[in-house]
Amino acid sequence: MKKYIFILMFLFGYYLFPQYATNDAYVPNNNNTQTEDNNQNNNEYITNDAIMGRKPAVINTPITGFKNITLGATREDTINAILSDNTMTLPKQYMTGTVDLNAEESATFLALEENKFYKSGYFIFKNDVLYSITINFQPNQVDFLELLSALNAKYTKGSFLNANTVAWQNGNIRIILERPSIIKYIDMNNVTTTSQTRIKEKEEVPPQKTRKSILEGL
Repeated sequence: MKKYIFILMFLFGYYLFPQYATNDAYVPNNNNTQTEDNNQNNNEYITNDAIMGRKPAVINTPITGFKNITLGATREDTINAILSDNTMTLPKQYMTGTVDLNAEESATFLALEENKFYKSGYFIFKNDVLYSITINFQPNQVDFLELLSALNAKYTKGSFLNANTVAWQNGNIRIILERPSIIKYIDMNNVTTTSQTRIKEKEEVPPQKTRKSILEGL
């Protein structure tokens, strides 16, 4: 009799404990339980990540540009702003002041040198007015989630245009964040296309502490 009771207890435990183990794998801990409203908000945020063709989030905060480089600036002012920044490097001829801006052939285009924080950077001009800024960060230094968090904090929550792109817009000025770590500031009235330019290797490596100034300058 005792033998049968032991067998029944064994079978009961066999079917009971796997069920609990399975439930633990899917049911969140009570300490992490969210309210129904929070769940709805999170679900909406995740859903946005998969919807194609969404419009940028319309915001009230003015969009001026990246750090001290402002949309609408002249080419000369843009160069001076880059030269005064300790995280960005232009090609050597700009750094040494040997470029004749009036005689330069590519007066509509300016590119950064690659360094520790920037993989590339492009500044596009039309009639000597800066209308497009593209900053391609080194992903191992400034990643997508860091950029998204900083932009959401400054401009409010952005809108996912697709799984890899988030956008904000104020008037005609738009910010576009793309994976892995690319941010664009664009005056949509002057949108044009441009070819990509190869970037030379870095000459100087800015200090690690400048990561903070990069995020603060968004």
